[in-house]
Formats: sequence, structure tokens, C-alpha cells
Amino acid sequence: MSVEILDASTICNFINDTEFFTKSIADRFSTIDSNHDGLLSYTELASELKKLRVIETHFGIDDIVPSNDELGQLYQGLFARFDHDGNGSVDLEEYKSEMREVMLSIASGLGFLPVQMVLEEGSFLKIAVEREMASKVHA
Repeated sequence: MSVEILDASTICNFINDTEFFTKSIADRFSTIDSNHDGLLSYTELASELKKLRVIETHFGIDDIVPSNDELGQLYQGLFARFDHDGNGSVDLEEYKSEMREVMLSIASGLGFLPVQMVLEEGSFLKIAVEREMASKVHA
């Protein structure tokens, strides 16, 4: 983990760099695709979603712990968002499209004033910050 400064432009520039964004998405997709069939199953995607700690409320401490049924419903709902065609698996284009929407939502929430955030190594936000820093060095 590291503390980074970013704003909406950091994320939007990452997304708009189509080649870099597509490669980042494809790399993560292949990491999640544990059986290497070119599709993400519910189990594969749910495992990744659990790492995001979508119910976390305060720096790794969950005040309210949902039941297994509630968690199952949450992850099923998230999987359905990714599975655009409803065929029970997520292909690379579906994953890319939904991650783009997730990143744009984060950018919208951040706005254009810089904020300081704790970011996981290898997260798309961390990759966006690293891309921005590299582009400033080469400018």
C-alpha cells in the first residue's frame, strides 16, 4: 500500500490512453482467469471482488459483518453487472467495459480537486497514478 495524490483527471487520462488501459485490463483479466479459458466464472470474479472489500467501512475494520447469504447476494449482483449478455461468464470485453464504468464512477466521485488516498499495489488506481507519474517524467 502507498499514499498517493490523484484526481479525476488521473483516472480519465488512464482510461483515455486506450492502449495502456486495454493492456492493464487484459493483464488483470488473465490473472483472475485461473483456469485460462478466456472467461471469468462467478467463482473467479467473486474471488477478485472479495479482495476489493466492497463492504469495508474503515481501513480494514468492518463494523457490520453481513451474513453469508447477504454476501452471496452482493457478489451475485456484482457478477450480473459484469455479465452483460447473461450467459453465466464474463469475457474480456465485458470485464473491460464494466471496469471502465467503475473507474469513471470513481473519477466522478473524486472530482477535479486532488485528494490523498491509500492505494493497494497493483490496483487500477495505483496503475493510473504510476502512468501519470511516468508521463510527467517523460514530458
